[in-house]
Amino acid sequence: MKTIVLNGDYGFLDKIETTIKSIIYHNQKVKIYVINPDIPHEWFINLNQYLNQIGSQIVDKKIDPGFLQKLHSRYLHINTSAYGRLFIPKLIKEDKVLYLDCDIVVDSKLDDLFDLKFGKNILYAVGDFYGKYEFDSNGFITNLADIVEYNTGVTLINNKKIREENLADEMIKMAEDPNWPNGDQSVINELFKGRIGQLHPSYNYQIGYEAYGYRGNSHILKGLNLIKNPKIIHYITENKPFNMVSVGSLREKWWHYRRLEWSEIISKYGNFDKSKIKDLSFDGEAFLFTHLAETENIEQLIQKLPNIRFNIAAYTPMAFLLLKLIQYDNVRVFPTIMEKDLDREINEADIYLDINYGPKADEIIERIMKRRVPIFSFDQTKSQNLDYNNYHVFPDNQIDEMAEAIKKVVENI
Repeated sequence: MKTIVLNGDYGFLDKIETTIKSIIYHNQKVKIYVINPDIPHEWFINLNQYLNQIGSQIVDKKIDPGFLQKLHSRYLHINTSAYGRLFIPKLIKEDKVLYLDCDIVVDSKLDDLFDLKFGKNILYAVGDFYGKYEFDSNGFITNLADIVEYNTGVTLINNKKIREENLADEMIKMAEDPNWPNGDQSVINELFKGRIGQLHPSYNYQIGYEAYGYRGNSHILKGLNLIKNPKIIHYITENKPFNMVSVGSLREKWWHYRRLEWSEIISKYGNFDKSKIKDLSFDGEAFLFTHLAETENIEQLIQKLPNIRFNIAAYTPMAFLLLKLIQYDNVRVFPTIMEKDLDREINEADIYLDINYGPKADEIIERIMKRRVPIFSFDQTKSQNLDYNNYHVFPDNQIDEMAEAIKKVVENI
């Protein structure tokens, strides 16, 4: 399965989805991660009901917006969420990853790109088209020394090597310096200098530079004109096809992919099954109310019990430590929960998780006990002096045992 990573915030959702449509229109069996601080998880659930029909998948990877606030671009059209790509080695487990900006459409199969071997290279990218280059008969830049900077909007990444050499933290630390001329792109070029292999320019056809080519930079047009069949089209600079008006070619190409319906795309590969587009259902409901974001083993339980829905509530706004859990299909969070929602969650709970640190919500636990709902806890988080015969405490390291016990409870409801 090909691994592709996109990156952006909720304000770029339509652009992200357009890029994904273009990928899937030409490629099957793709796993697409979207690194984001704030996209509602329901969007991922809905989209997966289409993509799963052709063996593909989209994965929600939440990133703490606090990390991004430390990083600043010198260009107004570059959102700070773009720096999320620097966290790929920390967030993405796969060894070979293709990163794409969300001002891109893919117009071809990508098999040949993923077949590339890294050798000594950590990255593959295309030289920024603003440079004055000579090209060989195959369209490659002949003198690599002429490449002042590689454009990292399309980057094939040796993720395994970056992790092995512990370069992720160094890359993020460098990005905190606000003086880089081209933000995170300059950081990547500097850190991996001499270890960036050249991609064929058809894999990053920087059509957004076209307008500059007509303003006394004819070498840009020369480079663009050499590419007859671009495979990945990049609308670089602030001159975007999704602006009200734009200058340059291939605006209609972006809108072609934008207007495609998902059922139409899926039908290209076989019969689209509309019955699979539906609300999720679960075998049981787990409830957790907390005053603090810190909990014991919550994420592991969520991962081990995909058929149990975890409902997490608080009277106050929630920290990212809890908010990030919505990247799982079986999680809902209720910050500043309202009374009617609280009543519903208490009344529909099949189990209660007493796994939060800090003060306990005694009034909630009291109502749970009146309903005779089983309560599960770990040694570190258990309520003291609680007299309740349906209270089950596990050692902190017995996550599997608790998960199995919860399964049995739900099975017997």
